[in-house]
Formats: sequence, structure tokens, C-alpha cells
Amino acid sequence: MSSPSESSSASEHEASDDNETQNAIREDLKGMSFEEIMKLKEELGAKVYKEAVLGSKSSRPQKPKAKTDLKRLNKNRPREMTTRRQVPFLGAEHRVERKKNVELRDPRFDEKSGTYSAETFKKNYQFVSQIRAKEVGQLKKKLDEVEDEAEKHHIKDTMQRLINKNVEDKKWHTKQKQLKKERSAIQKKHDLGQQPHYLTKKERRAKELVAQFEKLKNTGKLNKHMEKRRKKNAAKDRKRIGIE
Repeated sequence: MSSPSESSSASEHEASDDNETQNAIREDLKGMSFEEIMKLKEELGAKVYKEAVLGSKSSRPQKPKAKTDLKRLNKNRPREMTTRRQVPFLGAEHRVERKKNVELRDPRFDEKSGTYSAETFKKNYQFVSQIRAKEVGQLKKKLDEVEDEAEKHHIKDTMQRLINKNVEDKKWHTKQKQLKKERSAIQKKHDLGQQPHYLTKKERRAKELVAQFEKLKNTGKLNKHMEKRRKKNAAKDRKRIGIE
């Protein structure tokens, strides 16, 4: 049975032999070109080449790991953590778990969001008309300050677009009020046991035109509107004759 001193001397002898072999290999590599070294590395393989030049992991001198002694003032206080390790953001792990459980969905096409109601939508976003009116006022002021013709044209187009949207919203709300009146009149007829009259599309359109005519007449814009219609119809006629 070999003693510990004999085994240690044997290991030292083996290590010295390995060092001599590595030194001899390094000396041979010094006389070789870079291309020859790369070719040798490809033939032997990266692992074998590294062991031949640097030696095996067991033979390499390893640095002893520094023991981190984390201090605390007394046993009841939390341990002081090293500043070299990045501290995770507060609640980051919970946020990652929460993200995994979140189901992404588009409310426009999801049944869970309920059915679309145009009336509810228009009522909830009625304030947008006021915002548009304010924007029109701001654009009017800007139009007086601008001198560039192209920019003036762009501002006028934007103003007209906003005004048209507000006009369409007003028309929609007026139409809805009219429909509510019709429904309430029909319901009253039903309650009295009478046969109600249901307006056709043609009758409703004629009624809307009469109401529009009366409104233009009262505001003094009838002549201007009629002139505009006349020009529009004349342009249509000219186009139709030209095609024929």
C-alpha cells in the first residue's frame, strides 16, 4: 500500500511530464504558420487541440473560489446582499406570470364585449362634435396667419372635413329623434286598439325633404341651396350629353 507522500510525488512527476510535453508542443507551434496551426486544429478537433496546448482541466492550476461572507448586524436582521448581482425589479416575477395568463383579444370582433349599438356609441362620443368645432375655430385663426397657398388649401380642406362630419352627426341625431316620434305614435295607436300607419322609405324621404325645405326657408338659405342644386343638376346634364 502506497503512502500519501508517494502518491503526491507521483502526481507531481506526472504534472511535470505534462508540462514538458506542452512546452515541446508550444515550441513546435512557434515554427508553424497560422494556416498550418488552423489546419492542425481542424484535424485534431478544438477539444483535443486545447488539451494538447493548454493541458487537461485537472492539470491546470485552478484559482480558489473566493468565499463571499455576507454580513448582517445581528441574527434578526436580513442578510446584506452583494451589489455585484443585479437586483430584479420589484414585482417583475409576478408581472411575467400575469402576462402569460392575459388573453389578447380585439374588442371589435369579440362577443364578450357585447353587441354594437350605434345609438349608444353616438351618445357616448357626442363630445367629439364639440372638439371638432373647437378645432375649426383654431384652424380659422391659423388660416389668417398663413401666407403659403398650399398650406391654406390644406387647412381649408381640413376645416371642411370637420364641418361635414359635424353636419352628418346632426343629421343622424335628427333622424333618430324623428324615428322615436314615429315609434311612440305607432305605440299609442296600438294602445288605443287602432291600426297604425307605417311609413315607407319613399314617404319618409319626402317628409325629410319637406323638413329640410322649411329649415332652409326659415334660415334664409333657400335661394343659395336652390342655386347650388341647379348648378349640380346642370353639371350632371352636361356630363350625360357629353357621354352620349
